[in-house]
Amino acid sequence: MILTLLKNALSTKALIGFRTKNLEWGETIIGYITEINQNDFTVNEIDEFGMLIGKTTFNIEDVLHIEYNDIYQAELEFIVKKRLSLNSDNRITIWNDGCKLNTHFHYLKEKQILATFFLSEDDYVIGFVHDFNQECIIISAVTKDGMFDGFSCYKTANFIGIRYNGLFEQKIKLLFDNIKIKDKSIVY
Repeated sequence: MILTLLKNALSTKALIGFRTKNLEWGETIIGYITEINQNDFTVNEIDEFGMLIGKTTFNIEDVLHIEYNDIYQAELEFIVKKRLSLNSDNRITIWNDGCKLNTHFHYLKEKQILATFFLSEDDYVIGFVHDFNQECIIISAVTKDGMFDGFSCYKTANFIGIRYNGLFEQKIKLLFDNIKIKDKSIVY
């Protein structure tokens, strides 16, 4: 059955994900099948930003499971189609005390730019500046999948930095805009 699924992915040029016995649980390789024979298949792998990262050949017997037509792959397929609009040179990162970020908050709100707001290097929130003052900021939160996730209020002093226009933010904004087109009720 695995060989049949791989051949089908090749003939339909479908994006697939799979895990081999050499990967940890939760790790998946995603890409397009480019070649296949009875023992091996070659995948043109893509990264989380829809960029092609190269071809790798795998032994069919090493495949533990295959995923196809799931939500993540549908989003990634959308990103692959739009990847030429992504630009790694656009990223702006500002590390500073939260209170000193207010001028940047103003700019982000005025231009309606999606940003990542850092509370620490590993703790962050993604979204748009909805409102702010000297003490607090209200963020229209957005998930990594581009879905509106409500409003969150934070003390501005707790932030250590912001980043916007990076590949991470560009990808999320593409997904958000695609969802927003379908759901006109989203307010940020």
